[in-house]
Amino acid sequence: MSRLSVHRIRYAFRILLIPALLGGIIIDSPVQSQDAPSRGNQAFSPEASAKQFELHPDLKIELVACEPQVIDPVASAFDESGRLWVVEMRDYPLGPAEGMPPQCRIQVLRDRDGDGFFEHATTFAEQLVFPTGVQPWLDGVIVTLAGRVVFMKDTDGDDVCDLQEPWFEGFEQENTQLRANHPALMVNNRIHISNGLRGGQVSSLDPRWKPVAGQTAPISLAGKDFAFDAFEGSFEAIPGNGQFGFSEDDFGNIFLCTNRNPCKHVALDSSIIESDPWLTPNDAIHDAVTAGEDSRVYSIAQAWTTSNLHAGQFTAACGVHVFGGTALPASMVNNSFTCEPTGYLVQRQVMTPTGFSFSAKRGRDEVEFLASRDMWFRPVNLNSGPDGALYVVDMYRAVIEHPQFVPEELKNRPDQRWGSDCGRIWRITAKSDDQRAAEAMPIATFRRTDVQQFVAELNHPNRWHRQTSQRLILEELQKNAEPFIDPLKRLAQHADQPGARTRSLWLLNAIMHRNETDSNLRSEIAKLQAQVAEQDADARVRRVAAELLYQSAGAEPALLASLMRSDDAVLQAIAWRQSVTSAKQEIAVPQAVLKQAASDRLMRAYLMVPGQPERCIQGMILNQVLKQSGQFSDTEVKTLAFELARRVGYYGSQGEVATLFEKMPADALGMQIVQGLYEGMGRSRRSWTEFVTKDGQLLPGLAAIMNHARSAVLDGAIPVSDRLDAMSIVRLDRSPETESLLIKVFESDAPTAIRSSAVEGLASLGDKDFADRILSDPGRFPPALLRTGVTSLLRRPEWTQRLLDALEAKSITPAAIDVSQTNRLRNHSDKAIAARSAKLLSSLSADRQAIIDRYRQAMSEEGDSHAGKLIFIKQCAACHVVQGVGNVVGPDISDSRTKTHEQLLVSILNPNAAIDANYFRFTVVTVDGQVQDGLLVEETASAITLKQAEGKLTTINREDIEQARTTSVSLMPEGFEQQIDPKQMRDLIAYIKNWRYLSGMIPGVASRD
Repeated sequence: MSRLSVHRIRYAFRILLIPALLGGIIIDSPVQSQDAPSRGNQAFSPEASAKQFELHPDLKIELVACEPQVIDPVASAFDESGRLWVVEMRDYPLGPAEGMPPQCRIQVLRDRDGDGFFEHATTFAEQLVFPTGVQPWLDGVIVTLAGRVVFMKDTDGDDVCDLQEPWFEGFEQENTQLRANHPALMVNNRIHISNGLRGGQVSSLDPRWKPVAGQTAPISLAGKDFAFDAFEGSFEAIPGNGQFGFSEDDFGNIFLCTNRNPCKHVALDSSIIESDPWLTPNDAIHDAVTAGEDSRVYSIAQAWTTSNLHAGQFTAACGVHVFGGTALPASMVNNSFTCEPTGYLVQRQVMTPTGFSFSAKRGRDEVEFLASRDMWFRPVNLNSGPDGALYVVDMYRAVIEHPQFVPEELKNRPDQRWGSDCGRIWRITAKSDDQRAAEAMPIATFRRTDVQQFVAELNHPNRWHRQTSQRLILEELQKNAEPFIDPLKRLAQHADQPGARTRSLWLLNAIMHRNETDSNLRSEIAKLQAQVAEQDADARVRRVAAELLYQSAGAEPALLASLMRSDDAVLQAIAWRQSVTSAKQEIAVPQAVLKQAASDRLMRAYLMVPGQPERCIQGMILNQVLKQSGQFSDTEVKTLAFELARRVGYYGSQGEVATLFEKMPADALGMQIVQGLYEGMGRSRRSWTEFVTKDGQLLPGLAAIMNHARSAVLDGAIPVSDRLDAMSIVRLDRSPETESLLIKVFESDAPTAIRSSAVEGLASLGDKDFADRILSDPGRFPPALLRTGVTSLLRRPEWTQRLLDALEAKSITPAAIDVSQTNRLRNHSDKAIAARSAKLLSSLSADRQAIIDRYRQAMSEEGDSHAGKLIFIKQCAACHVVQGVGNVVGPDISDSRTKTHEQLLVSILNPNAAIDANYFRFTVVTVDGQVQDGLLVEETASAITLKQAEGKLTTINREDIEQARTTSVSLMPEGFEQQIDPKQMRDLIAYIKNWRYLSGMIPGVASRD
C-alpha cells in the first residue's frame, strides 16, 4: 500500500467492527517482518510502523488515532461520553521558537461512526505551555501545565474550551520531562498529582482549598506528590515523588515511576511516616518491580541510551499502568505495564501481593510485552478504556532524550525534531472474542438521572467503568446524596467485585463527612464499616474498611481484637496499631505480624508507634522478641531488635532502659540492642552516660556486653561484619582500656574495614599521637585505610595543619587526597588553611605542564575515531574496556558523556591529578625479593590479592610478604606521551568520546566516520 492521503488515512485504518478495511493495520503476534529499513528523516506511515511490532502472542494491536488528528501525544483519557482527550506536547523538548506562541494543545477526539478509529478531532485548548495530563471532571477536565493545576471546560457544547479556572500553582517548571503531571481521581475521592521529581512550593489560587492541618502554604513538595479534595477542603503533600506516571488499583494502592524505577508502590501513608522520627517520605516507597542497574529490557531494535552503562536497563520508564480491564486475558489483570521509549517497548510484570506491598516477575522471560523494530516508536503513556482494552500513547519521534541530559555534542543534534508532525494511539486486546467481555459502553449508560445505573456501574468488571462511575457519583453527591445512600450501602456489602465494595465504602465515607449528614446516618455508616471490616470475604476490602473506621469513628476494642485474630497479617497489623494507640494497657503484637516484621521493613513501620505517656511500646515488643528469639533467623532478630531499640532509646524512660539492660543477652543480639539504644538517645539528645551508668560504673548488663564486644573485635575467626558490629560497641566506651584496644587493632593485620573503624575511634577519642600514627609512614596503609586516615585528620585544625606539613615535605602525595577531601581543604573555614591547601594541591611540575600544553595544541583539529580505536586496542585495552574490548582493571572510561576532550587529555597525561584511592598502585615485596604491583582487591588475615594488567589476579600469602605499600599514585603511570604522538592522542580521545556514534545511528555527530 502506498502512503495514503490524509483523507484516506482516516478511513483505511478503521478497525474493530470492519476488519476487512484494515489493509494490514490489525497486527496479530508473532509478527513476521523484516528489520525496519533506513529512512532518514522520513516517518513510517502508521500501517508500516504497525508491521514492525512484536506483541504477546495472545493479543492483537490496532490503530486508534494518528496524525493529523493527533500530534506528539503524551497523555490521554476517556470520559463518560466516549470522547478521547489527548494532551499534545507539540513543541517538545525546548518549547516554541523565539517570538512564536506555544504549540502544545489538548484535542478532543470522537469516533462518530463507531468503528473504533477516532476520525474526528477538535482542538479543545491551544497555545498551552507544556501540558502533561488531563482528568475528566464536571463536564470538563482538570489539567496540569506550566506549574499549575487548571480546570478547563466547554460551556456551549462545541468541544472548545471557553472557561479556565486556575486552582493551584507553584509546581516546578525546570524541565519538560520533570513537571507536575497525571491528575487523577483516587479511590479515596481526592485528586492526585505526580510532582515530576522537582517538587515546588504550591499554593491554592482558589479559596475553596486550604492546606491540610499541620501543613502551611505554600506547601513544599520536596520528595513528595500532591493531593487535594475533589471539590473543596484541603490540599497537602503526600508520599510519592513520581516522575511521569500514575496508576491506582481498587484498594488505594498507588503506583508511580521514575526513569530508572518502572513501578514504585506507595506502600505507607503520611500518618505512618510522620509518626516516626526515623522514617522519611522515601521510606513510604517500595520498588514493586526490579529497578535501576538490576532492571532488564529487551529491545528488538538498536537502542541508544544516554549512558552506555545503562544499556539494556530502564532509563526512561514512564506511563506506569496497573491494568484492570476486561479485553486482555484475565491473567493480565493487576499486572503492571511500563513504557520504555528509549527501547521502543512496553514491559509487563506480573505482580503478587506481599505484605503491605507487592513483588513482581516478568510476564515472559527476556521477551517484552510489546516491542517494535521501528526506532521512532516512542510509547510514553498507557491507560485503559471503556472497552476494557489497553491503550498505548505513542509520541512517535526520532529522538526522545531531552537535551539537558545528553552530552554536549548531542544538544543540537539535527534529528531532534524529526517526527514532530506525527503521533499515534494504539489499542491492545485479546485475539479471541470471548476475552472481550465488556464492549464499548453506550453513551446512554451514564445518564445523570439514573441513580441505580450509576451505582450498578460501580460493580462493572472493567475498572474504567468503576472509576468513571465513582467520579460521576461523587459529582452528584455534591447536589443530593440521599438517593445514593441505600444503593451504596447494599453494594458495599454485596457487590460481586471487591473493587466495587471498596469504592462504595469510600463514597459512603464522603457522605459521612458532609456537614449536612446527621449523626444517625454517620453512626449507620460506621456500623457498616465495622461489619465489612470483620465479615468481608476479601482481606483487601477488610483493610480498607478498618482504615476508614479508624479515620471516622474509631473501632470498638472487641472488633479490633477480632481483627487481630484474622488470617491476614496486614489486617492484624492495622488493628494492632489502632488498638495500641487508643488502649491504656500493653497489647502483644500478633505472632504473624512479629514474624513478618523481622524481614519486612514496611511491616516494621507499623510497629513504630509514637511513645505514650509513661510507656514505650517498643520496649514491650522488644521483650516479646527476646522471649521468642529462637523463632527468627539471626539476621532477622538482629534487624528487628535494633530498630525497636532505637525507639526505646528515643522514647523510653531511664527505668525502661535499665530494665532492658537486665534482660538483654551478652552476645551479638545484645550488641545490636545496645547500638540501637545509643542511636536513639543520640537522636533525642539524651545523655548516654546518664542512662547507662550508676555511681560512675556501667550498668552490669552493659558491662557484660562490652566485654563480649572486646573479645569479638580481636577474634579473627568470626565474620568481618560481626567484628565491625563489636567495634561499634567498643567505641561507645571512652576509657583508656578502649584506646589501648583501638591502637592494637589499628597496628594489626586485621581487615581494612576493621582497622578503619579503629582509626575513626581513635580520632573520636582525640588520641594525642593520632597525626603521627597516620603520617609517619602513610605508604604502609592499604588505600582504603589511608583514605579513612586522611578524612579523620580533617576533623581537627591542628591535625589538618600536620597533613599540610606532610604534603609540603612530600611524605604524602596530593594524589592520596581524594576529590571530596580536596574540596574540604580548599573551602576550609580557616582561610589560612584554605590558602595553603590551594597552593599545595595545585602544584604540577613544569615538565608535565609543558607536555600537556604541547598535546593540547593538537586537540584543535578533529580526530579520526577509527584510527583511535586501533590505538586503544594496542595501548589501553590491557586495563580498560570500551565497546566490549579490553580488561576491567582500571576505572571505566567508556561512559565519557560528561568528559570533555580537555579533561580526557589531562587525565591521560597527568593520571595522578585526581584519582580514586581504589585505583592506587599497591606494591608488594616478597621475602625472596620479588616485586608485584597492581590494585588491592581483597585482603584477609592470611593473604592479599592484587589485580594486574589484563585482569590477572595474583594472591600472595602474608607469610611470604616482606613489605606491602600504597604508592598513592595511579596504576596508570605517567609518561604515556612516550607511547603515542599528539596526532595519535587526538585520535584516541576522539574514539573514547565518539565510539558510541560510529554506527551512524545518530546523524551528524562523529566526524570522519
